Amino acid sequence: MSRADAPGAFQVLTSAGPAAIAVIRVSGADVGCFVQQHVRCVSSDLPGTWPRGRVVRAELLDTGRAPLDNILISVHAPAPQWDLRLHMHGGPAVVGRCIELLTERGFVEQHEQASTLWPAANMLEAEAHALLPRLLTMRGVCWLLHQTVLLRETLLNLVGCTALETARGACRELAARATLVHWFTNPARVAILGPPNVGKSTLANALADHPVSLVSPVAGTTRDWLEIPDEVRGFPLIWFDTAGLRHGGDALETTAIERSRSMAAQADVILLVLDAAATTPTVLEHLLAALGGQEPAFVVWNKCDLSKPAPDVEELLPAAWRSRALRASAQQRTGLEALRDAVLGSLGRTEEPLGLPAAFTERQVRHLLEAGASDVRNRFRACLAECLGELA
Repeated sequence: MSRADAPGAFQVLTSAGPAAIAVIRVSGADVGCFVQQHVRCVSSDLPGTWPRGRVVRAELLDTGRAPLDNILISVHAPAPQWDLRLHMHGGPAVVGRCIELLTERGFVEQHEQASTLWPAANMLEAEAHALLPRLLTMRGVCWLLHQTVLLRETLLNLVGCTALETARGACRELAARATLVHWFTNPARVAILGPPNVGKSTLANALADHPVSLVSPVAGTTRDWLEIPDEVRGFPLIWFDTAGLRHGGDALETTAIERSRSMAAQADVILLVLDAAATTPTVLEHLLAALGGQEPAFVVWNKCDLSKPAPDVEELLPAAWRSRALRASAQQRTGLEALRDAVLGSLGRTEEPLGLPAAFTERQVRHLLEAGASDVRNRFRACLAECLGELA
């Protein structure tokens, strides 16, 4: 069978992940029919005339010619050989739909060249490469790539360990440390709450180190929560600037305050921002009611550059909150490093575990737990071999 007569085939050249980007290779005699049915070109020239090296802007079309995504098509072999790359940016759902359309038209997925873009020497490396698109910081990428070496060395050492009970315990520890990968794939959510005009938006901008939230002396300027992605010491997190908590206000502001409460309920960490010169027992009473029993991780006395807090200002706080009080000036950017470190500490993001070997996929965890539960040496070694994905 000549290449032109070969049935249609496709291959996803990029790893799966949340990023809205993917490259799909399509080749074979059926590509022309697929392009005719599911591609609308911006230019007027016909697909059959595209030369090698041509890049074409186009729309990917669903069944019924409904638009799915704006794509680029690069031509690696023209008709009738047909070897194209669909460069998509519509997100995982659109990529999945494109694969469904190809499958429905009889295209066969190819796997033999899956390592073309990400060469892997072993299964642990291949799993790490598949996971890379989900990591949100460079520190996470470096940690994961180091784990492919550290974890493999540890597993090989455990295979030869003569103390079975000790080795079983080590396997359970490796499985338990699988949560470390979530430090780099799931950003922590930090809600910044407080009364109006205490500097929440200014603090959010300072913590993120770029202006995002609108700052104004007018109470009620922030009418909804604002999401500000950031990273601290290489750990991803999101600061949520929220509407000021207070009594009164119009219907729109009341709705915004309700959303602030909802955001606090979903947050991993709550920062309660106060103005030391303007906080009164009444203000705190209203805040306690608004929080509905939710505990702030820290109380931030802001605007310390504008007014000197009274010596007994901490006594206004509930006794359980006083040890959590920090002083800062968002305007002068003082106290921010201590606040960032305190947030990481409350999340348990510490340095020590990152230097230890850890599992980073559910498959690895499953085999490690099986090894940790096995009291037969041969079965224990078999579980580790399965975890490695190679003969041990």
